Amino acid sequence: MRNLLIVFFAAVVQLIILKAPVFAQERCGTVPYMQQLRNDGKLRQTDAQFEQWMTQKKMERLMLHQQTQNKEMQRTQSGPYQIPVVVHIIHNGEPIGTGTNISDAQILSQIEVINDDFKRLNTDATSTPSEFQPVAGSLDIEFILAKRDPNGLPTTGINRVQGTKTSWTQNDDVQFKALSFWNSNDYLNIWVIRFSGSTIGYAQFPVSDLEGLENYRDGLAATDGVVIDYTAFGTIDSGPFDLDPKYNKGRTLTHEIGHFFGLRHIWGDAICGTDYVDDTPIQRSNTSNCPSHPQTTICGSAVVKMFQNYMDYTNDACMNIFTQGQIDRMDVILNDENVPRRKSLLTSPGLLDPSCEKIDVAILSVTSPGAVHCNTQAEFKINVRNVGCSPISSIKTQHTNNGGAPVTNTISFSQPLAINETSIVTIPGFTFLEGSNAITLQVIEADNKPDEDPNNSSLDISITVDNTQDLIPLREAFDLLHWPTESPHTGINWQLTGTNFGNSASVQAHNNGTAGTESWLATPVLNFGSATTASMFFDYSYAWNQTNNDRLRVLVSADCGVTWQPSAFDKSGAALANSETTQSWQPTNPSHWQTRQYINLNTLTGLNQARIAFVFTNATGNNLYVDNIEFFVSDNPKPVDIGSDLYSIYWQTNFEATITFDLPERMSVDVFVTDVIGREYLRATLPDILNQTFPVNLNNAAGGIYIMKIRIGNQFYTTKFFLSR
Repeated sequence: MRNLLIVFFAAVVQLIILKAPVFAQERCGTVPYMQQLRNDGKLRQTDAQFEQWMTQKKMERLMLHQQTQNKEMQRTQSGPYQIPVVVHIIHNGEPIGTGTNISDAQILSQIEVINDDFKRLNTDATSTPSEFQPVAGSLDIEFILAKRDPNGLPTTGINRVQGTKTSWTQNDDVQFKALSFWNSNDYLNIWVIRFSGSTIGYAQFPVSDLEGLENYRDGLAATDGVVIDYTAFGTIDSGPFDLDPKYNKGRTLTHEIGHFFGLRHIWGDAICGTDYVDDTPIQRSNTSNCPSHPQTTICGSAVVKMFQNYMDYTNDACMNIFTQGQIDRMDVILNDENVPRRKSLLTSPGLLDPSCEKIDVAILSVTSPGAVHCNTQAEFKINVRNVGCSPISSIKTQHTNNGGAPVTNTISFSQPLAINETSIVTIPGFTFLEGSNAITLQVIEADNKPDEDPNNSSLDISITVDNTQDLIPLREAFDLLHWPTESPHTGINWQLTGTNFGNSASVQAHNNGTAGTESWLATPVLNFGSATTASMFFDYSYAWNQTNNDRLRVLVSADCGVTWQPSAFDKSGAALANSETTQSWQPTNPSHWQTRQYINLNTLTGLNQARIAFVFTNATGNNLYVDNIEFFVSDNPKPVDIGSDLYSIYWQTNFEATITFDLPERMSVDVFVTDVIGREYLRATLPDILNQTFPVNLNNAAGGIYIMKIRIGNQFYTTKFFLSR
C-alpha cells in the first residue's frame, strides 16, 4: 500500500509539473532539455518513474542502515569519489585566453570551485544562515581533469575545438557535442560554448534501471554531460576573467553537476513543488538575484526560503549550500551499478596516470617558411608534440620534395621533450625549388624506435618560391591573376571570377573544399626602402551563410615571406560579412562590397623585401572576393578626397603642403608654382607617379596670390591660392 501511495504521489507531482506555469529558465535549461529528449523519443522514462526508483533505493539503504546499526548510510566507495572530467572548449578561432577560447587558468579555477562546493570547503560556507547550518552536507568527492584520453594517451583534460557556428542553442545539442566527445561511461563531459538566448547551462539528468526501460537507458550516451556558457565558467576569485557579473563564481557548473547526479530544482519546477528532499524547505518558486535573508514563501504556511541552495536561481555570490538530503540523493546515484554513466566514472582509466609504452611524435604545423616566399635556402621549421608515453631526446625525420630522393635527418633536443610538450625543430639542409614545392615529411623514429602512428606523424604541404617584384606605390585590379597563390594543404585556391568590377580575385568556398585549409594570395616582393610612410587599401565582398565561419586575415612579411606577422585585419563569420545568404555569393553591384579597407604599413618602411598576403581559412561557408588593392606612400587613412579624380592638396601650414596623387596608371607628372606675374617658385618633374604623396615647400615665398599648375600627361590642372606672412 505504501509503494502504491508513493507512485500515486509521484504521478500527481508529474502532472503538476506539466500543467504548472512555466518559470523563466534564464539560468538552467535542464528541465526543457530533458522534456525535449522525451518529445524526440530518446527518453522513455518520466520524472515520476525516476522518483519511484529513487524512493525504492533510499528505502533499501535505510533498511541496510537499520540492519547494520551504523551511524551513517553505507557507502560502497572507500576514500573520496573521484570523477574524471574532460572540458571541451568549443571556440570561434580566437587565441587561447581570448573570447570563447577561455584560458587554462579560467578552466582550472572552475574545477577548484566544484571541488570546494561539493566538499563544503567553499570559503562562503560561513555565510549559510544559522537555521540551515545543521542540515548542511558535504560529499567526499574530487573532480579531476582526465589524465588519459580515450586512447590511453596523456592529456590535460582540456580539449579545444573550433566550432562551426558562432553561438549555439539547445536545439544544436547533438551538433556541437559531436565536435568533441569522449566516452561518457569513462568521462564527465563538460562542453563550454557561447549560448544564444537566455540559457547559460544545462545537464543530462541520470536515468534509472526500472524494469522495461533497459533498452532505452543507454540511447543517450553520446550526449551525456553538462553544458555551460563561457561567460559563466570559472571564478573571478582566481583571476580577472571576463565573466557575467551575476554568474562569476563558478556556481552554474555546481548547479548543473547537481542535476547530473540527480538533484532537482529546490522549488520542484512547479508552484510549491517538491525536489523530493526532506531537509530543503518547500518553495513556491525560484529566487533570482541576491536578496537579503530571510525571505519567506507561502505554501500553505510561511516558510523561510533556502535561496542559498545551489539548486536555486540566485546569483553565484548568494549560493553556498547543499543539504545532507541532497548529498544522500547524489550518493544513491553514485553507488548504483545500473545507473548508466555515473558509477562507472569512479573506475575510469581516465583517472590513471598514463602507463602506455607508445612512441609517437605528432607534427602540428609548419612555422616557417610561409606558404609563399622567395628564399630557396630558407630554414624549414616544424612544430612537433610528444604524444607518446615517455620523454624523448631525439627524432628522425624523412622528407621528399617534388618526388625527389628521400632525405633523412636526426634531430636532437637540447633537453628531453616531455610528454605532451611541444618544440620547434629545424629540418637541416632543406633546399626549396623555384616555383611549387610539394613536400612530404614524416617523423619515422623517436629515440631510435619506430614512431607508431604515421597518421599524426606525417605532413604533406605545398610551398611556393616566388621572386617576382613590383614597385611601390602599386594598384592591383585583377584583370589578370599574376600574383602568386598557394593552398598549402590541398585546399581550394584563389581564382579570377567575374563581378561588377570585371574580374576579382576570389575563393569559391560555398559548400566547397575542406574545412580548416588555407588559401594564400600574396603580393610580389615589394620595395619600401625609400618610403617613410606606407599604407594599403582594398575592397572585399563576403556573405555569411549564418552557420560556417570562414576567415580572412591580412599578413605582412618583412623578409620576403619567410616569416609572417598579423596585421590589424582579421575577421571571420558575421564580422567579415556585409550580407547574409545561404546561396552561393557573387557581388554584382557596389553595395555588395566593403570598400577602402585601410591598413597602416609603416612597419614595412625602409625594407626592400616586404610582402603582404591575403589568407582565407575555409569553413566551406561562402565565397569571398578581393579587388582594388592600392599601396600608398602615405599613412593617411583618406589620402585622396572623395570626388577628386587624380589628386588632392593638403596644407599642413601656410607655406607647406602635400599633393597626394591617385592616377589610373604610372606616368610622369610636372608641378609648377608661380606668382601672379609669372615668377617661378617651384618646378618639379615626378617620374612613375601612381598614388604617391609629394611635399610642397614655399617657405622662401612672400605673402600674396600664387598659382599651382599640375601637368598630368597632356592635361594641365590649375589651382589659385593665397599665402600670408
